[in-house]
Order: sequence, then structure tokens, then C-alpha cells
Amino acid sequence: MMKSCRSTIRSIAMMLVFGWLLGCITPYQPETKSLDGKTLIVEGYITDRPGPHQITLTYTANFTYNAVNYIVDGATVYVTDDKGNRQNFTGIGKGIYRTPASFQGQTGRTYKLSITLPDGRRYESKPELIKPVAAIDRIYDEYTEVPTDGVSADKGFNVYLDTKDPATTGDYYRWIWTHFERLDYCNVVTSVVGGTATDYGIYCCEDCWDIIRCSGSNCVNTMTDEQVNGNAITRQFLLRAPFVARSGYYVELEQLSLSRGAYLYYKAIESLTKNNGGIFDVAPAPLTGNIVSVTNPGETVIGYFSASGAQKVPYVVDRNKGIGTPNFYYKPPPLPGIPPCIACAESDYRTRIKPRWWPF
Repeated sequence: MMKSCRSTIRSIAMMLVFGWLLGCITPYQPETKSLDGKTLIVEGYITDRPGPHQITLTYTANFTYNAVNYIVDGATVYVTDDKGNRQNFTGIGKGIYRTPASFQGQTGRTYKLSITLPDGRRYESKPELIKPVAAIDRIYDEYTEVPTDGVSADKGFNVYLDTKDPATTGDYYRWIWTHFERLDYCNVVTSVVGGTATDYGIYCCEDCWDIIRCSGSNCVNTMTDEQVNGNAITRQFLLRAPFVARSGYYVELEQLSLSRGAYLYYKAIESLTKNNGGIFDVAPAPLTGNIVSVTNPGETVIGYFSASGAQKVPYVVDRNKGIGTPNFYYKPPPLPGIPPCIACAESDYRTRIKPRWWPF
């Protein structure tokens, strides 16, 4: 019984990570479905920086890739602080809810997330305190080549961060990133002539950027100050920028403060998803979040709502520092004839809004 329960928890943790992976490697959005009576998953956080901040609501199902597509639309989602101020989230579809861009939390205040599903079921998080976060001292990158198959190599730039932990104890960190890639094509079509298939790109009618967010273990990038309290944190790995072109690689990096509860939650996900056998082995740690059902206190809810102090900074990897020829990256030719174009479809993975610090 215990092994079955832990296997279920491991499966849910893996679905969370697969959700990040599927959401970040492609702008394609598969058909979504809604289910009732499944386990609710709540993902998201707010910070003391301007929004929009985002909460995602999904249901679990059987452990398959399709499980990440069971979404919860039509819910009422909002946060309240310890002074009774309320901020609503607006549903934009696909189970995503966002605050206005003007909303930002305040350091020293506690925040609680409240959710009411369309069927009336209610959920709340435990209050989360926004603690200030240390300032980022330096961001830098180093070019490396990692052998892959004996012939080619993984060429790229490891991006690192230095910061200084304050003298206070009990500081917890999380690092996340978002890469924006300006697009030429907003779609790729396949033409078959004489049994030969050829891909062609269709231009965007306007400026458009793909949004590639951190995924998998890169979004469970956490640390405690237990071993470094009051000292420098150096060479904290953030991401690897691929050497597939000589153009600059633009990324927005965020350093977040965490509560101890949030830190333990992310560490549990990290432990559950480590490669220590099969995904149905006995789980090394429980996955317990801070969301509870008000309607049915015995109901299982997965996920964590956190409130963080944050520092968000832009960084550009100069890929001209790469050695030799960039790894091959195929780009199809444009569609022949008078070049048509299509609109930039706004989504969680694509935007027509120029990134705040876009330098090019």
C-alpha cells in the first residue's frame, strides 16, 4: 500500500516536470480537455516585482503525456494579503490565470491564494511571507564543448551567477530563466511534390518572439544558506545556451527568495525525479504542498503557491565567442511566390510584445 502511494506521488511529480518540458520545447499547443473529480494541481507564484504573475490549474489523470492537458478553466482565483487587500487573477484559457502587469507584492507582507472551481469547490494556500532577496553581484558565461557521440560535440555556453548571502540564517533561493527568440517564421508548412516532402516557412506579419522557459531540473534550481550563511555564493549554474548561431542569446534571469516550506517542496520534486531506477520505485521523499481543500479537508491537492522577493535581470550571451562552426541548425526556405505572412498568435509560448530589455 505504501509503495503504491509513493509510486502515485512519483508519477505526479514526473507529470509536473513533463509539463514544464512540453511547455518549453515547442510552441505547439495540443488539444486540451477538462475533467471532473481528478486531483487538482496548482502551480504558480507572485513576487515583489511588477507582474503579470501567473497561476496554472490542471487535473491529474493516468500517467501519460496526455495527463498534462487536463485543464481547469472558469475558476475564480485571487490573492489576499495580511491587510485584507485582494487582487484577482484573470483566466486567459488553457488553465492559465494572470494578474494585471501593475500588480506586485510587497516585502514583509504575507499572501494567501484562494481558488473556487466552477463546481463550487474551494481551496486555499497557507500564507506565504515575502522576504527580501540578496542582490545579484555578477552574471557571466563560459564556452565549453561536451563530446556526445565521438564525432560531434555539444557546443554551448554555461551561464553562472555570483551573489552574496546575508548574515541572517534561514535564507532559501530559487533561480529561473526565460529565453526570448525573435522569429522570422510564424509557421512551417510541408509541401509534397512527386513524393518528396519539403518544409517551407511562412513569415510573421509583425514582430514576434518565441518564449522558452526553464524546464525540468533547471526550474527546480534551489539552494539553502545552511552551508554558506553570510558568505559568497559563486558559480551558481543557471542554464546552458546552445551554440547554434553567432547571434546574441537573450535571456531574463530571476533570483527568488523562498520560504522554508517552498524550498522543501522543490527539493522533494528534485528527489522524486532523480534517476535512481525506475519512475515507479519507492519514492525517497513525500510531495507535500501548501494548498488545502476548504470544502473537503481530506482531499489531496498537489502544488505550491509561493510569494518571493525577486531580482530580475537581462543577460545576453555573446555567441561570437564560440570556437569553430556553430552546431548545424536547419532553417527551411520561405514559401515560394509572393511571400504571405500570418499573425503572431499570442500565447504562453509566443508573444508580439517586445521583451522589456530587448537589445537588438
